[in-house]
Amino acid sequence: MFRFNADKYDFWPIYEAIKRFYPIGIRGINLDGDNQMFLSYPGLKELGAIVVDNIHNETHFTERWSNFTQEIQDETGKEVVETTYGQAPSFSSFVLLEKTSLGNLTRTKEIHFFVSLVGPFYTVIGRDASAVLLDGRYQYGGVNYLVVSPENEFADVFKLLCDKIEDRFKDYRFVPVNICVQTITGLSVRYSDEKLEAIFHALFNNSLNLTAHSRLGDDYYKSADWIKEGREGLDGGWVIMPPLGSN
Repeated sequence: MFRFNADKYDFWPIYEAIKRFYPIGIRGINLDGDNQMFLSYPGLKELGAIVVDNIHNETHFTERWSNFTQEIQDETGKEVVETTYGQAPSFSSFVLLEKTSLGNLTRTKEIHFFVSLVGPFYTVIGRDASAVLLDGRYQYGGVNYLVVSPENEFADVFKLLCDKIEDRFKDYRFVPVNICVQTITGLSVRYSDEKLEAIFHALFNNSLNLTAHSRLGDDYYKSADWIKEGREGLDGGWVIMPPLGSN
């Protein structure tokens, strides 16, 4: 459920952007519902055209994203891995911060960054993951934890990414993980057959599961960028709601 302290913060632009492009309440492909109605939604068609122009057009993709990620790689001295998915509405990559191997165990520290095509939104999320290679062929892995604000060895590159994105993509704002994980009932995305209702899925993609792993850092990082004009410095924080169905 989408909730925030509307007296102090204005996260409505996120909801309005999602409502513009997604047919809320009409289920999508391979889900129970009217697929024809879903696919005929004008906003969904418009979003599809935006994705094609930005991602499938090789010249535009290079100008708008590949050149930017090369700058990140040059400045950090770290490998940047491309993760943009051709149907999802975002640019995405990650910085390979660290990779260590011991026997058949490999541990990686990555900082994923996403720039939405739905609206002027971006986010950055670190990931500490491990993988075990068995019989030289089968790899089994898992996520140790996610990093949602500048913390420890993730801090410098995390902050650099935020600064670089905001400099390149004017007027784009960071979406805190507290907002990313919230759901909109009836939301359905086109790029996946799964039931994906989180704001993260609508704005970016489904490459990270933000609710299945422990999170390190401030879930409300950069929420100050969303404070209503005239509310800066006034009292009033986040409203914490009990889980639905609790007493």
